[in-house]
Amino acid sequence: MSKAPIVFGPLRSRRFGWSLGIDLSGAIKQCNFDCIYCELAKAKPIDRMYTILPLEMIVQAVQEALANCPVRLDVLTTTANGEPTLYPHLLDLICALKPLTPPHTQTLILSNGSLFGKPEVQRALHHYDIVKFSLDATLSPVFKKIDRPSKNLCLESILEGILDFANQYSGMLVAEVLVVQGVNDAPEHIQALVSFLQQVKNLARVDLSTIDRPPSYKVQPTSHAQLLQLATHFENLPLSLPSRTTPPQMPHLHLTPSAFLELLKRRPLSVEESLHYMPKSALDDLLAHHAIILRKVGLVDFYYAS
Repeated sequence: MSKAPIVFGPLRSRRFGWSLGIDLSGAIKQCNFDCIYCELAKAKPIDRMYTILPLEMIVQAVQEALANCPVRLDVLTTTANGEPTLYPHLLDLICALKPLTPPHTQTLILSNGSLFGKPEVQRALHHYDIVKFSLDATLSPVFKKIDRPSKNLCLESILEGILDFANQYSGMLVAEVLVVQGVNDAPEHIQALVSFLQQVKNLARVDLSTIDRPPSYKVQPTSHAQLLQLATHFENLPLSLPSRTTPPQMPHLHLTPSAFLELLKRRPLSVEESLHYMPKSALDDLLAHHAIILRKVGLVDFYYAS
């Protein structure tokens, strides 16, 4: 059995706060994707886990970690060196974790969304407070190039599964789109992806990002300026542009208040992203005059047009 730590952290996430992670894969990568931007070593995609950690072992590790956690946790995060929804005892796991989770802590799962259409996966996901899924492509050639999925996965079925789950889920649903330079950053592809996300019901937030860790393949991140440009396509979606580091020359567009309000009418903006368009003093003035309102989604604050 793997000697890799099952529980890791706590780590500070800019999007979800203090997180204690639960790795369901153990020492080896077990995933039905082999994404070109992944920081884990290249590995052939699989359709089921071959190394399965005993449920009791995971629960015991979480109990011990929670008893010795030095911070007030925001989220207890189910993840994997791969894809956590491949874990065959996911429903039993989350049902065992819920009574152990502190009252102030939410349960979170990080998934690639590929198995959201499976009833047994859906039953498990419904128990999580927050479900975050990745979606890098909605066009098949781009999907195959960036995510390098198992040959047994069908993009159309994946997208149908995401829509089906979203229609039923009552928790916080978050999508993440990771952009790779020259792979999935073409405007026509981004627009197709946005058109799909606009159909996803109860979508609380969309995180748009690029590579910020050393990838397993020779690919490059997009620039922050390009991310800002691509962000303009995400109409009527609560978009966030999280990043681990602040770019040394972050572009500022200096919109007029009326232009900024027109932008907000098209889609909400995170406070962090809004600072690229207007100075904080101007945003505070709009807030004071009730031209905009502030809402929190997870740990991310968004401005909405009043």
